[in-house]
Amino acid sequence: MKQAIGSYWLTGIFITFVILFTSYMCLSINMNKAFKVKNEIINIVQKNNGLNSTALASIQDYMTKVGYRTTGNCSNNEVGFGVSGTGPSSNRSVFCIAPVTIPSDEQFPASEYYQIRVFFSVDLPVVRQLFTFGLKGSTKRLFYPDSII
Repeated sequence: MKQAIGSYWLTGIFITFVILFTSYMCLSINMNKAFKVKNEIINIVQKNNGLNSTALASIQDYMTKVGYRTTGNCSNNEVGFGVSGTGPSSNRSVFCIAPVTIPSDEQFPASEYYQIRVFFSVDLPVVRQLFTFGLKGSTKRLFYPDSII
């Protein structure tokens, strides 16, 4: 009987470590994918000199191609976009963009940059999504942005 109880606890400890390791791997993979998506969105916005219809179409095409589906809620000052829609989505969004305007001074004209937020989650195979986290990034200063927001 003593060996049966000892192997029971050892099996429990083993299962606990397997679950922790799987959770860590899922978090790492999802975070890596979110970083790649965020960096590509930043590159597309900077390449198109702002968030115009061409940039939005390129972003949505890229996100459809890589299969990015994690959604989250945008804050009040952010505009959220989905993958399949052509305009801002009201409920859960795949990525959020907030334009930040910088007024002109004696050296530079008025400019704008964009803060971009994508979401990633802890997604276990059996349990599904446990937590959703946001990942923020921003573009460089754009001096003559072309924006639809």
